[in-house]
Amino acid sequence: MKQLKTFTDERGSLTLIEGGIDVPFQIARAYWLHHVADGKTRGSHANRTSTQFLVAMTGSVDVALEDVNGKRTVHLDSNTEGVLVPPGTWNELSNFSEGAIVVVFSSQLYKPESYLNTYEEFQAFIHQQK
Repeated sequence: MKQLKTFTDERGSLTLIEGGIDVPFQIARAYWLHHVADGKTRGSHANRTSTQFLVAMTGSVDVALEDVNGKRTVHLDSNTEGVLVPPGTWNELSNFSEGAIVVVFSSQLYKPESYLNTYEEFQAFIHQQK
């Protein structure tokens, strides 16, 4: 988890993300997940070359991550912190709260060929990394 810079005064709060400073890459693309139906998951893939940073802008979500070092789950429920997803990391987003919006900042433009879309592809990929 990474705490984001937040500035608060009597007017409210401002939280920011700067590419190359708050995340270790220049941001090439941003997108958001919203209106996820109850009980549904998103993600369920890994990327060979792209790094991503996820922030729950509203609501909450569980992010299950797996890489060559093992598995872990992160619960995102604050728009002032996020989780880094390096290349070669399987990710599954689940348990979206009602009204949850998750923003994803990516180091690359969308390249379908860079995705590992099955768990079997991912397992083969990380075994090559060991």
